[in-house]
Amino acid sequence: MPSGEQDVAIRKRQQIDSSKKTMFFFVAGAAFLAGVALVVSIFLIQQIIFHSKVIATKNGTVSTLHSNISNAKELKDNIRVLETNDALKSVKSSDDSSPLQTILDALPAEPNADALGAALQQKFIGAVPGLTLESLTVDAASAGERESSSESAHKFNLSVSGAPDKLKELMERFEKSIRVIEITAMEIQAGDGKVVLNIQGKVPYNPAQAITLENKVVKP
Repeated sequence: MPSGEQDVAIRKRQQIDSSKKTMFFFVAGAAFLAGVALVVSIFLIQQIIFHSKVIATKNGTVSTLHSNISNAKELKDNIRVLETNDALKSVKSSDDSSPLQTILDALPAEPNADALGAALQQKFIGAVPGLTLESLTVDAASAGERESSSESAHKFNLSVSGAPDKLKELMERFEKSIRVIEITAMEIQAGDGKVVLNIQGKVPYNPAQAITLENKVVKP
C-alpha cells in the first residue's frame, strides 16, 4: 500500500477513535447528569411531601384554635345569661354567691366524702328540729373505681328517726336540694315509740376535665 493511502487510513482510524472517546465521555456525562437529576428530584419530592404534611398539621392546629376561641366566646355568653337567671338567683346558698357558683355547688368537680357527710348532718338533718341521726356512712370511691366507672358519685346510707311530719320535711329538703341527691332505696320502720327512716342514695360529682398541650413531631 502506498504511503499516502496508509496515512489516510491512519487518520481515519484516529478520527474514529477520537469520535468513540468523545461519544463515551458524552454518554458518561449524560448518565452522570441524569443520575444527579434523579437524586435531586427524589430529594425535592420528599421535601414537598414533608412540607405538605407540616402545612396540613399546622392548618389543623389553627382550625382547632379558631374553634376553641369560638367555643370560649360562646361559653362567656352563656355565663352572662346564667348570671341573670332568676331561678338560679332564688336558690343561692348566700347573698354573696353568684348563680354560676350555685351550679358549681350543685355538681362539684372534686370528690369529698367528708364534706358530703357533714352537709347531710348539718344542712339536712340538723336543719329539721326533732330529728335524730341514728347512723350515717358515706362511701368514697377509689381512684380505680372512678377511672373505670362512667358515673362518678358518692354512695351513702342514712338512718334517722323522728316524727312522720319531720321525716317528710327531710325528704322535701332532699328534693329541693341544689346539689343532686338521688334516693335509690328507702325503708320506714316503726317501733319502740319512734319511726326510723333508712335511706340509701348517691350524690354525683363531675370530675374536672384536664387540657393538655402536646408537641407533635411530623416525620418526613
